[in-house]
Amino acid sequence: MSSNTAPTTTAPRPANTERRIAYATTLAPITAGILAPLLNHDTAIALDLAYLPAAAFTTASAMDWIPHTTYQQLPAGDILHRHRFPAFLSTLATGVALGMGTFTGSQGADALLAGILDPLTTKGIVSLGWWATVALVPTKLRRILTSRKPRTARPTTTSAAIPAKPTTPPTPQTPEQQILHAWGQHISHPDTGSHRGQTLRLRTINAYRWQGTITAPIGTTVTVTKDAVSSVYRKPAEWIDIKTGAHAGEATITVNLQPPAELDTSTLAGAWRKWAARNGGVMAGTHLEEVQPDPNTGGEVARVIADDTLDALPTPNMRDLVGALRTNHLLLSYEPSTNPRTAVIRLMKENPLRAGTPFPGPKTLLPSEGGYFRIGRAVSGRPLRAQLLDPKLGARHLFVSGVTGSGKGGVLQLIALAAHLAGAVIIYADPKGSSNPAIEKMAAYTGLGEDGAMGALLLTEALVNHRINLTGQIKQKNFNPDVMPHVVFILDEASTLLGEKATHRKRATAAVGHIAKKGRSLGVSEVLANQLLQLAEIGGDSAIRDNIIGSGGVIMLRSDSSQRHLIDLPPGMQTINPADIPATWTGDDNGTLVYTDDIHIQDPESTFGLGYFMTTDGVCAMGRTYTLEDATEHIDENNVTEPFDWPDWDNRHNLVAALLAEDNEDLDSTTSTLFTGAEATPKKPASAKDKILNTLQDLADPLGIDTNYTHKDDIGRIAGVEGQTLANTLSQLVKTNEIHRGPDAGTYGLGPAPTTE
Repeated sequence: MSSNTAPTTTAPRPANTERRIAYATTLAPITAGILAPLLNHDTAIALDLAYLPAAAFTTASAMDWIPHTTYQQLPAGDILHRHRFPAFLSTLATGVALGMGTFTGSQGADALLAGILDPLTTKGIVSLGWWATVALVPTKLRRILTSRKPRTARPTTTSAAIPAKPTTPPTPQTPEQQILHAWGQHISHPDTGSHRGQTLRLRTINAYRWQGTITAPIGTTVTVTKDAVSSVYRKPAEWIDIKTGAHAGEATITVNLQPPAELDTSTLAGAWRKWAARNGGVMAGTHLEEVQPDPNTGGEVARVIADDTLDALPTPNMRDLVGALRTNHLLLSYEPSTNPRTAVIRLMKENPLRAGTPFPGPKTLLPSEGGYFRIGRAVSGRPLRAQLLDPKLGARHLFVSGVTGSGKGGVLQLIALAAHLAGAVIIYADPKGSSNPAIEKMAAYTGLGEDGAMGALLLTEALVNHRINLTGQIKQKNFNPDVMPHVVFILDEASTLLGEKATHRKRATAAVGHIAKKGRSLGVSEVLANQLLQLAEIGGDSAIRDNIIGSGGVIMLRSDSSQRHLIDLPPGMQTINPADIPATWTGDDNGTLVYTDDIHIQDPESTFGLGYFMTTDGVCAMGRTYTLEDATEHIDENNVTEPFDWPDWDNRHNLVAALLAEDNEDLDSTTSTLFTGAEATPKKPASAKDKILNTLQDLADPLGIDTNYTHKDDIGRIAGVEGQTLANTLSQLVKTNEIHRGPDAGTYGLGPAPTTE
């Protein structure tokens, strides 16, 4: 739609000027076709050269490329503007006639003019097209050509007291005409406009808004303001948006006819702009893009984008963000992405997770090609996935936190069932004692109670040490499930062994850290669960945090204290606080202040299994685990996998007893030192020789019938002797016949070598 209004002229002009121009435009092609063959050579060349600028002008005029001010400087410019398309057609047909007449002579002119009589030939088709173009010109000008000659006004005897009625221009009828008329009268008018010559071209118009392009005269810039437009169209300035266009002389304008979404606080865009992104707001310097309805929640979802003034999005305090958007924690989801400048915000009408996520069956837990298995559903509808074994990187670790009743046991049951269905070895440690019987049925070894859990942990550590030796012997760099099965060690209530007041804290911390660091390439995954995700509760060891939480996955269910300040969470989880998850869905902050017996109180619905999930697929999202009360029906107790690569597995119970005894001896020694105080005489530290002999004595056959052989690495680990000291001491003891080498490389037995007799 054109923005240019007909230019006005001040000089008087005869009334029939426009009709004369219309006749000339119509007859020009025919006249050129008749006269062109009669022109001499020089005249024809001059006429062809004169035709070129005329053709260029009419073409530019038809394309609306000529500025408004140019028409004002031309004689009858308003007529030229109104007739620009018929003039273009006439010029085109005239050029064809001139070309045929001047270059091919009378024969070509006759073929063009009379070829229509033979329409089945090529010249007939050309002639037919030419005549159609010629005929279209008077069709476009028929209103001018058929109008009657203006009558001469007769003198009338009107009373001097009654003035003649002034003539007024016709009132615009369509919305487009009304918008352009108002713009031309009050903004772009060459005499009275507030921004003279700055024309408007409409691009779109509907019931909600109209948009267009403002063009300033050549050599000037667009200066139209929101206030000027607001005054003309009677819309608030906040509803109007003017942005710079392709160059300084152009701008785009949007005028909203209704309150725009970004100003309506009942919408996500409006609430974000007014409250969250305001100056000093929790997300100042940000804006939303791709705002759209969210069918899963009945609300809206959008991308949060950092403005050009920010290098990255700020890390919002979720409590502040929830307050800014006037909602609650269960109806707001904020998901940072790997791009620090973007995130996803979801403002819900209803949380789709409230209805629960029933367990769809064991097939869901089978790993994908990348080792991922589903454990629930995110608020967006996306599946929640976890990973215990990466085909390329080896074993992965997980940390699960949540208070009693939050669903932590249900998560562990799903993880264990996924490992069981995938054929992994499960070693389960439960310091509370038989709190999850289904996992016990899947486990190859279960340690219940504090000492039993410590035994399961030490057994897993011994398995890791065995695999270190085995992979060294077979030169295996990466985990190979064909050589050794995947092992999943699950430690529930980890603070019982790793907390500040735990009896076995030092030894348990060392074992957990050793498994976390070495387990990846050995196919040993570690799953720790605890009520709090606090560094002090997991041994205070940053290596555990880095290897399990930093490079593994985290599932944070409801907590009873603020945890995000207690430990360095992986990227993507800094914004969340599981303490903000309420225990039930039915909390109502606007409930009745004074209760009577007739007021019905709704029973609360638990948020069991609801939390924040950050696993190795890089997505942190609010979600809820599948509801699986008891996994027993999905367990095949006849196919519980055991570590076939470890010969000592058959002797695991004796090995655990020995490891616990060793740990208790260390505790007794520490306790003795603590209670004897400064008056106690310090014991002389045992030599490497004594430590090795004592270790072999503990591992020897109690009846003295058979000779038990132990690998030097196990001897060094148990005795606490390493490196060159271990090698030198073993060689010295062999020379003195206090020990002897076994039949297998690197093994040793107590006493002198047995004789052939």
